[in-house]
Amino acid sequence: MARPRLVQLLSILGALAFLLALLSIVDLLVPRPYDGVVLESDAPGSLRVREVLGGSGAERAGIRAGDRIVGIDRAVLRSTGHAAELLARRDIGDVVPYLVRRGPLLEEVEVELGRRFIGSASYFFACLLGFAIFGVGLFVRSRQREQRAAQIFFLLSALFLLFLVCRLRPASYGWIDDFVLEAGAVALVLLPASFLHFFLVFPRPIPLRPHGGEPGYRGRRARWLALLGFVYFLPVGVALVSGLGATRGWIAPPRLIAGAPAASWWVLGAYFFLGLAVLRLNSRRIADARQRRGVGLVLVGSLLGLGPFLTIAVARPGWLHSDPQAFAALVPLALVPITFAIAIVRFGLLDIRVIVRRSLFYTAVTALIAVAYAAALGLFNAFAMGSRLAASPYFPLVLTLAVLLLFEPLRLRSQALLDRFVLGDRLRLQEEVREMGRTMAAQVDLQPVVRDLVDRLPRLLGLHFAALYLLRDGELVREAGPESLPERLPTVTALHEALARRRTLVPLAELRQLGGDSEECRRCLDLLEGAGAEWVTDLTSPRRRIGLAVLSGASGQIALGKEEVALLDSLFGQAAIALEASLLLAERTRQAELERELEIASAVQAELLPRELRFGRGWRVAALCRPARHVGGDFFAELPGRNNGDTAIVFGDVAGKSVAGALRMMAAHEALQSLALTHRDPETLFDLANRRLHGLGAKKSFVALAYLAATPDGGVEYLVAGQPQLLVRGRDGSVRALPLPTHRLPVGSLREGRYALSRARLAPGELILGYSDGVIEAQSPTGEFFGEERLVETLAGASADPERAVGVVLEAVEEFARGAEPYDDITLVALARDPEVTT
Repeated sequence: MARPRLVQLLSILGALAFLLALLSIVDLLVPRPYDGVVLESDAPGSLRVREVLGGSGAERAGIRAGDRIVGIDRAVLRSTGHAAELLARRDIGDVVPYLVRRGPLLEEVEVELGRRFIGSASYFFACLLGFAIFGVGLFVRSRQREQRAAQIFFLLSALFLLFLVCRLRPASYGWIDDFVLEAGAVALVLLPASFLHFFLVFPRPIPLRPHGGEPGYRGRRARWLALLGFVYFLPVGVALVSGLGATRGWIAPPRLIAGAPAASWWVLGAYFFLGLAVLRLNSRRIADARQRRGVGLVLVGSLLGLGPFLTIAVARPGWLHSDPQAFAALVPLALVPITFAIAIVRFGLLDIRVIVRRSLFYTAVTALIAVAYAAALGLFNAFAMGSRLAASPYFPLVLTLAVLLLFEPLRLRSQALLDRFVLGDRLRLQEEVREMGRTMAAQVDLQPVVRDLVDRLPRLLGLHFAALYLLRDGELVREAGPESLPERLPTVTALHEALARRRTLVPLAELRQLGGDSEECRRCLDLLEGAGAEWVTDLTSPRRRIGLAVLSGASGQIALGKEEVALLDSLFGQAAIALEASLLLAERTRQAELERELEIASAVQAELLPRELRFGRGWRVAALCRPARHVGGDFFAELPGRNNGDTAIVFGDVAGKSVAGALRMMAAHEALQSLALTHRDPETLFDLANRRLHGLGAKKSFVALAYLAATPDGGVEYLVAGQPQLLVRGRDGSVRALPLPTHRLPVGSLREGRYALSRARLAPGELILGYSDGVIEAQSPTGEFFGEERLVETLAGASADPERAVGVVLEAVEEFARGAEPYDDITLVALARDPEVTT
C-alpha cells in the first residue's frame, strides 16, 4: 500500500503539470502586440531569431532567421522579459524601431506590430498528444490509486505533458515563456528515470524489488532504494554537469536540444532501450496469456512511438520546431497513448477492467471519419477551384456521390476493426454469456446450471467468486460458492422486496439504501459484504422465487456497464427458469420415489390386515379399512379371546396420518398382537398396551381402540377407548348406540388407563357397526361434515348383512364427499348374529 504522503505529492505534481500546460497554451492565445518573431528556445537569453512568421511585421521589415534582436523602441534589451515589457506599452498597429544584429552588422528597421498568434499546427498536435497521455495516466491513477506501477505511470504522463506542451512551444518574449520552457526542460531531464522506473515495476515488479515479510527485507530494500536513487540521479547529474561545466568554463558549451543538453538525450535513449528490455523480460513471467498480449502491445507501441521521436530529436533537432517536419516525430508518438488505452480496455492492463460502450465508440469513429472527409473535401475544393472540373455543372453531384459511396464502407470497416482490436474481448465475453444462457435454457439437471453460474461465470468476468443460494424450507441455503459465505441466510422480506422492485443486478452499497431501516436486512448484507460480495440479484421465475445469486468484485476492479448488466440480468433470468425446471424435476422425482415407496408400504400395510375375520359360531363379520392417502393410521385385527379357541376383533385409529400414522399403527398393532398372546383379558390387555405406548414418550403416540368379543349367551362384550359409540341396527331398522364406559380415553394418552369392559345382548338378525371418526368427519366440497345423524339414517336403511351394510355406508360417505380429498382414514367393522341361531 502506498503511503498517503506519496499519493498527495503525486496529486500535487499532476495538478501543477496540468496548470502549467494550460498556462502555456493560454499565454499563446492571449491577444497582445507582436512582431512575428519566434525566438530560438535552445539559446536562452540570446534573443536569436529561429523563425519569422509569414505576413508579419518582422517579415516585412526584413528580419530573418539567425538575426539577433538587440533593441526595441530605441532601448537596449536586457532579457526577453524586458522585450515583453517594451512591447506591452504599445498597441496593435504601432510601428516600432528595432535594432537587429546580423553577423557583425547592426541594422535598425521599422516593425509594424500585429496581433500575437504563434501556435503552429505541429505544436497544437503536440498539446493534443500531451493531454491524451496525461488523460490515460489520470484514468489509471483514478482506478488504481495505491498500485505503485499506476503511480509511476501517472508521474510519467505528467512529465510527458510538461515536455510536449511547455518545452515544444514556440519561444517568444516574456517571463511566462522563460518559466514554462524551463519547466519543460526539467520534465525532459526527469523523463528517463521515471520511464525506466515504470518498466521496473510494470507489469510485475522485477525480482530485485522487495516485498514486506520476506527474509532479508531490510537489506533488499536498501539495495532497491540505492538502485532507484542511481536511476534518478544519473540524468539529473548529467544535466547539472553539462550546465555547470559550461558556465564555469570547464567544458565547451553543450549543444542544446529542446532545452536539454545533447548528453541528456543520449541518457534518455539509453534508459528507453533498457526499459523496453526490462519490459520484455518481465513479460515472460506473466502466466496470463491475455495480459502478455497487452504487454506486447505496449512494447510495440513504445518502440514504434518513442523510437522515431528520439531519433529525429537527436539527428534532426530543428525538425521539432518546424512544420511539417515536426509531424514526422510527433505522429508516431501518438502510438504511446493509443496502445496504452487499448491495452487497458482490451487486456485489462494494470488490473483495470473497463467496460466500454460500443455505441459511444461507434459515434466517435463516425465523427472522426466525417471530420476527415470534410477536411479532404475542403482540400479537394481548394485544389480544384478555378479549374474546368470545378466549373462543370456535374461537379457537385459527382462529389456528393463519391462521398456517399466512400463514407459508409469506410465507416463500417472502421467499426469492424474497432470490434476486432479494441472491443474484441468484450464482444467475445458477451457472446459466451449468451451461449451460457442458451445452454442453461436447455438444462433440466441442477448441477450443470450451478456449475455454469459458480465456476464458469467468474472466469469469464474475472471475479473472485460467484455463489448461489436456493430457497429451501423458508431459508436461503448456499447451494454452491466459497465457504467464506454464510451457509444459510434468512429470508428477509425487505431485501426480497428491494430486489423484486429493481429486477436487476444490484450493487451491495445501493441495496443497503433500498433495504430501508430493516435491522435484519443490514445484518444479512453485512454477512455478504464481509465475505467479499459486491453484487446481488434475485432469482425469480414467473411462478416462484428460486433464490439469490451473489457476485464478488473482480481481481482488479469491476466496472459493469448498462449493456453488460442487462446481459447478466437476462442470463440470471434464464438461470432462474432452468433452476426451477431442475428443482421441479427433482421434486417430481422424489415424489415419484415416495409414491412408489408408499405403494409398497400400502401393500405391506394391507398384508397386515387379516383377509378374513372370525368371530365365533353364528356370527357374520365384515370389515374395511381405507386410508386417506397411500398409507394410514387405521387398522383392524383378530386377537385371541378369553378362552382357547375364542377370537376377538379390535380396530383402531392412530393419531396422525400418512407415513407417520402408518408407523404408529404398526407399533400399536405389534403391541396388541404380542401382548394378547399372554394377556387375553381385555382390560389387562388395554392397561398393558396403554403403558407401553405411553412409555414411548413421543407426542401423539396414543391410539383410539375398540374391542369386540362374543359371549356364550349370544351377546358381545366390548371395550371402547377413544373410538365413537358402537351402533346397533335392529331387525326393524331402528338404530341405537351402545353405552360408553366412564373412562374411554385413547390408549397411551395417560399413564394409568383403568379401562372397563362392557356387555350387551344382541337378538338374532341385529347388527353392530363399529367405525372410526373418519366416517362422521368426512366432508363435502362445501365443508359440511357427514355427521352421526346421517350415519344413523344410512345404517337404518341398510341391510342386516354385514358386507352390504359396510358397502352402503361407504357408498353414502363417498357420495357425500363427491370426490373431495378424504380428511381422515375410514374404518368400518360390522358384526351380525345369524337370525337362524337361537340361544
